[in-house]
Amino acid sequence: MKRRDFCKATLVGGALAASSAAHWQTFAAEPTASGAGDIPAVKLSGEPTTIPAAAVKDFAANFRGRLLTANDPDYDQARRIWNKMFDRRPALIARCSGAADIQRAVAFSRERDLLVAVRGGGHSYPGYSTCNGGLVIDLSAMRGVHVEPMDKTAQAAGGALIGDLDWETQQYGLATPMGTVSNTGIGGLTLGGGYGTLSRLYGLACDNLISVDLITADAKFLRVSATENPDLFWAIRGGGGNFGVVSSFEYRLHPVGPQVLAGDLTYAPAQTRDVLEYCGEFGARAPRELAVHISVITDKTGELFPNLWVCFVGQPSSGEKVLQSLRAATKPREEKIRALDYVKVQGDIGPILSDSAEYEKVGHVSELTPALIEAIMEERRGVGIGLVGGAIGDVAPTATALAHRQELFMMGVGAEWKDPAENERKRAEVHAAWDKLSRFTTGFYANLTSTDQKSVDDNFGPNRNRLMEIKKRYDPENHFRLNTNIQPEA
Repeated sequence: MKRRDFCKATLVGGALAASSAAHWQTFAAEPTASGAGDIPAVKLSGEPTTIPAAAVKDFAANFRGRLLTANDPDYDQARRIWNKMFDRRPALIARCSGAADIQRAVAFSRERDLLVAVRGGGHSYPGYSTCNGGLVIDLSAMRGVHVEPMDKTAQAAGGALIGDLDWETQQYGLATPMGTVSNTGIGGLTLGGGYGTLSRLYGLACDNLISVDLITADAKFLRVSATENPDLFWAIRGGGGNFGVVSSFEYRLHPVGPQVLAGDLTYAPAQTRDVLEYCGEFGARAPRELAVHISVITDKTGELFPNLWVCFVGQPSSGEKVLQSLRAATKPREEKIRALDYVKVQGDIGPILSDSAEYEKVGHVSELTPALIEAIMEERRGVGIGLVGGAIGDVAPTATALAHRQELFMMGVGAEWKDPAENERKRAEVHAAWDKLSRFTTGFYANLTSTDQKSVDDNFGPNRNRLMEIKKRYDPENHFRLNTNIQPEA
């Protein structure tokens, strides 16, 4: 499924309300009277605190990367994340150079009970990549990728982007399932599950994880795999960043490309219902090599029309047969499908920072029922639907932390806009639209949505209790809480 198309296809809009935004706008801008160079900050509890200048100096002296405060000329650039909706001011930004720096940053935050955010690519939709008044553990300088083509494995640093990994692995005709926006960080994507173009054929990003190097809340370095700390290995595959900071990922690779068949099929407004009904039936029997994303979009006159983005990653001759059958059944009015390099399909690495705000609500859908299709037709604001299933469903719901495996589709509404003043109004609009569609969903995909704590608890289903037990064992104080948060067992 193509994440970028959720935004392009679903012009509903919306934004998270940043709590106490006005208060925080200038909170960390200048040192306070607490002492020359002392830094006002925030504890995990939300209570204010102060970081003495001497403590900051000592931290910096034992830190190989770069430690930024609000007085640094690069601070404003460094604090920005991809989504312009979030304009937050951390007390400190620790731009790590490796695992030892991460350990130092975690230890410093624990010593002072500081609020902590972890930034990889900075693409967190709910803004978890940053925080007000806390410490941002920034991995964005750690982007190295090493490929072992004979073993079909790749080692990638915690701050690597999807485009970094795709580029290196494609030099050997290999790839691993990743998302579809190349400047997204691999870290958050993998830990949250990781749906992408290859997922129907090879599973999720987390399903192709062999091992990670993890720094836990007590600043310990652990090797985590099926044989080393297997409880953590189970939890991090879909449990998000709840259990520590990953400094390195090891992935299983598969033969892919270098070229694939990809492009769009566009239809007339009068074909919308027929296309949705056909896709609902076709999804259950579609070959695993085929990725499909359905965008129901409004044209300039307000009419809904469907667009299918497709990508076939198998033999081109087989792909042509599948696509010819799809064309014959749906009769598109326009077609733009051609052979493209896989790295091009995944997207060139563009700006790390967007000049837009984005917000989405995304949930899993078992089938495109007549009632759901009718709701989509009535909504008239645009909806994105991705075909999932295939190899994703081969993994049992309790085999990893990610419980939603059997649904065939993923559906979302969302938007992209420029003016931050629109945040509150847009947020209300997107929720009004989602309220009409969410009853057809079972849980949500954490990497593409924001939600309340009750929904988070419900979303892990049969895995919730085990996740809470592991959280309590490795992070009893909920130090890593800026994520789709798993509360430690009471």
